[in-house]
Amino acid sequence: MNTVEGLLEQAQTLQDKGKTEEALEQYSKSFDLLIDDAGKYATAQESHITDLEELRKIAPTLFAHSKTYLKKDITASYILNAMGVLFAELRDYPNAEQKLLESIDYIPDGTDYPDPADNLERIASEVAAARAAAESEQE
Repeated sequence: MNTVEGLLEQAQTLQDKGKTEEALEQYSKSFDLLIDDAGKYATAQESHITDLEELRKIAPTLFAHSKTYLKKDITASYILNAMGVLFAELRDYPNAEQKLLESIDYIPDGTDYPDPADNLERIASEVAAARAAAESEQE
């Protein structure tokens, strides 16, 4: 089951069982496959280019094609949001914030998907509460 969908299913099952690190690994693998698909899509859009120097010049175009591919549906955003939540569960707030911000960036235009922003807000509250608790312990 080495498809994005198959890995997502495994990740969700592991997450439901509370196996955070294992779920994170499966989400990461699914995102890697999605990125690979996006790269193939982008290079197919510019398949007429064979010269390495020309390829370097169009790198921003390839990135734009990849981003378009990743924003074609909610999958990339969903995966990144789930990874952000799992990093937060592990109290790895910098990685959680990074994944949630990426998730927001990959929400398809016109799609109502508030989860990453809501989770980012929740994490900010958790971090603020942890800092306040640490400061009160120091006093």
